[in-house]
Amino acid sequence: MKYTNKQLLQIEKKAKSNKNNLTHITNKSELSAEDKVKLGLCRHFVQFAVAKKMKLKDLSKLMGVALPRLSEITNYKIKKFTVDFLLKQLSILATHDSQIREYLKFFSQAAELPVLTVTKTRRLTQDLKQASL
Repeated sequence: MKYTNKQLLQIEKKAKSNKNNLTHITNKSELSAEDKVKLGLCRHFVQFAVAKKMKLKDLSKLMGVALPRLSEITNYKIKKFTVDFLLKQLSILATHDSQIREYLKFFSQAAELPVLTVTKTRRLTQDLKQASL
């Protein structure tokens, strides 16, 4: 089923108002760094499915992942997954999508960078935010 942007915003608004009843996280301000990474990785699965106009069932077959597990990923139920698992599954999609391939390349390069001071890290974070606008 395809949703318009307006419908997606309504769904998100409803989810936020019912967040106490949800099994996944909707308040990003309380997340750990690991959970934020997981959310970022899950977002790529959703973007891939939307860009390729694929149903979850077809994406499940492409990846070799059970449909319920893929549904949990695309619904951001991050507590059920490790970063390693999500990266492994995302690498499968990278063989079909150049944008994901570039993201994983950037991700691996970032992991190899030396540890920066807090000031340099903040400056780099600000620069990256501005570059993405």
